[in-house]
Amino acid sequence: MTKRVLLMLVGGIAAFLVLQGLDAADKWSSVLSPFFTAAGFVLTLVGLFARGSRQSADHAVTGGSLHQVRNVTGDVVIRAGGGTVAPPTAAPAEGQGGGTQSAHGARTAGDLHQIDGVGGSVRVEPPASSAP
Repeated sequence: MTKRVLLMLVGGIAAFLVLQGLDAADKWSSVLSPFFTAAGFVLTLVGLFARGSRQSADHAVTGGSLHQVRNVTGDVVIRAGGGTVAPPTAAPAEGQGGGTQSAHGARTAGDLHQIDGVGGSVRVEPPASSAP
């Protein structure tokens, strides 16, 4: 349902109640209230349990590299300069991660890390010092 349709529906109900007068509108709102309460409860449950986990960097502008890591059973090391190392047995870990990662329209010139569902440890290494 689009926002426009939702606004039209709410506006229509509000106009209907205004035209009914105060006493009739009070009676109508007493009848409609349980239905709106139940609908709100159902939508809350759907939003809480049915949404997939997502990571998104859509249209992000950063100052370097972009890393998206998902569903790795071992350790992950992110090295300065854009390298990411994951173990060769990087199969999805049960009960971890899921959903999607995205970086649509992202522009990077710095670091951006999206990490989800790692069964081991994650280490982000700082740039190596160039001092002697």
